[in-house]
Amino acid sequence: MLTKSIAALLVSWVLTLLLLRGARRFQWVDRPNRRSSHSLPTPTLGGIAILLGTLTGLWLNDVPDFDALVLASGVLVLFVVDEIGRPIAVRTKLLLQILTGALWVTMVSLPPIQLPGIGSVSGWVLSILAVFWLISWMNVFNFMDGIDAISGTQTIVAGVSLAILLGRYSAEHQILPLTLVCAVAGFLIFNLPPARIFMGDVGSAFLGLCFGVVTLQAIINGAHVLVAILPLSAYLYDTGLTIVRRAWRRENVLQAHREHLYQRLSQRGWSHGWICLAVLGIGSMLGVAAVGLSRGDIFWPVLLSATASGLLITGSVSTWHQKDGQTDQLPDQSTDQSTISWTDQ
Repeated sequence: MLTKSIAALLVSWVLTLLLLRGARRFQWVDRPNRRSSHSLPTPTLGGIAILLGTLTGLWLNDVPDFDALVLASGVLVLFVVDEIGRPIAVRTKLLLQILTGALWVTMVSLPPIQLPGIGSVSGWVLSILAVFWLISWMNVFNFMDGIDAISGTQTIVAGVSLAILLGRYSAEHQILPLTLVCAVAGFLIFNLPPARIFMGDVGSAFLGLCFGVVTLQAIINGAHVLVAILPLSAYLYDTGLTIVRRAWRRENVLQAHREHLYQRLSQRGWSHGWICLAVLGIGSMLGVAAVGLSRGDIFWPVLLSATASGLLITGSVSTWHQKDGQTDQLPDQSTDQSTISWTDQ
């Protein structure tokens, strides 16, 4: 299984390299604006490599419901139009996400699941909830993919944790998170600060779709909902807090902004590399806690979760009154030229 999943890494690495060269040649680049976290035009489309690398690994492993993921992912490829310079309206993107979720749900057989405080859910109610679940994760990753390597880092740490967690319930469902980790690793080589290529909306939406599927599979196979989402809860926290914060101030929550916690930390002088290390550390604590809770442990998983939560809350409090775009340093210091630089331009 692992050997075939590693093929996803090789495919993703080769395709990212080819897409990087093609994007430079045809000028398929993300040009910086006042809300960008990068300072130079940067090639995009890297998400295609992640998508095709993952699907290759899954095909080699002959996973169940492979056709459903292929068809759903095919819709997300349409986001390429937006990345080559022809913007897609927010409403159109949402419709594509709804279609993606609906295609996956209609092509798989979802058994009844137990939800805390609700009980057993099945049939059309479960189908609607599942589509909403997938759309939500696609948007979480889209919102959070704003600086170099952050979503790649989150994917690797959460993917490994969820693969271990799923191993307690169903070995065949470990394949998707492990294959996703391998595919992202092949892309991440080119996305480490300062990034040479971005994953774009195709990549962030695909990651959200896959994690939506993985967490659903964990819940279906017996994991508690809170345990299943714990490895990804730092992303949920940042997204949820930002939406509530902007809604409280009666601002348009769908309008582009730079008010996520990771963005405010960047404006305060944190490099992309340091932010990713923070994501790695907090994500590791939450992932290990989830695995421990799935095994029946209580004390140390709660301690790790509390520590991770404390770090997130501390970061939020320290930047709470910082407005969109506000920085404590010169403007040209908060760019991709991170003090931790893992790759060369």
